Amino acid sequence: MELEIQFDQLNEKYVDAAADLIMSAYIEEKTAIPFLPYEKDHLYNLRKSIKNLFDNGTGIAAVRDGELIGFIAGFEVKELFGKCKGIYSPLYGHGGKKEYRSVLYQELYTHVAEIWVRNACFTHALTFFAHDTETTDLWFWQGFGLRCVDSICESKKIPANDHPDIIIRKVHLPDIPTLANIHRQHNMYYRNSPVFMPRRNEDPVKDLTFWLKQDNHHLWAAYQDGKTLGYMKIQPDAETFISEHRDIMNITGAYVLENERKAGIGTMLLGTIQEWLLKNGYTLCGVDFESINTTGSRFWNKYFVPYAYSMVRRIDERIST
Repeated sequence: MELEIQFDQLNEKYVDAAADLIMSAYIEEKTAIPFLPYEKDHLYNLRKSIKNLFDNGTGIAAVRDGELIGFIAGFEVKELFGKCKGIYSPLYGHGGKKEYRSVLYQELYTHVAEIWVRNACFTHALTFFAHDTETTDLWFWQGFGLRCVDSICESKKIPANDHPDIIIRKVHLPDIPTLANIHRQHNMYYRNSPVFMPRRNEDPVKDLTFWLKQDNHHLWAAYQDGKTLGYMKIQPDAETFISEHRDIMNITGAYVLENERKAGIGTMLLGTIQEWLLKNGYTLCGVDFESINTTGSRFWNKYFVPYAYSMVRRIDERIST
């Protein structure tokens, strides 16, 4: 299919039409995952995010007969998955009319990638809805590979193995020093194969204390004979605009000692958090994780459904020489 498209700069007059395109794709995803939230307030916040992106990001709009039929935009990141400058296009950073989407995205990326590379942005990352398989295949053919997954589940009771000697309890500020060693191990875990994510060696007590002092941040840990075996954190926001819905709390950190994982401690921690969510009126639970973290992926995929994928393309920077 050949489209007669005019490419235009991003500007405020396209914000409402862009929000409509994204919400149309979101309704498609909601068909696959009916419990995804939807409210008018959510759409208002989405428009604000798009306006901010159009004001501060970089990208292009595709117009046909005066109508916005697609767009792609992203924020510049000084170092994105490496030392090279890059562009990240969030879940609200691109969209296209369904009937044109496959061809349209190819045209949009061809034009915008030239701009991004000309500006020495050699890593391109974007997030899109997981059940739009046509778009998934399209980005795969454009040289992108999967990196991160955003998933969701309805809050529910989760059966766990019975271990009377393992205690799950909520962590408060005075308890944080007991988590110092496991938090340090958690950070170091991501440096290992096949993840290979460099993490800063931060002071674990300061890091967790700062995090826990923030509003509506909660943390649980598993103990056995005074030893910390694992922990799990939740907070009201995460990586996508969907994760910010008031009915959702998001798991933003979890780790269990390697030699303790067969005991089902992760399931015990998750089950305790689900009970807290139900008690406190949160009907949904979100989590985001690296697809390349095989241990984490296996665990989260047991209980959560992916609703968004993030893919990355790394361009050889020698093209600019």
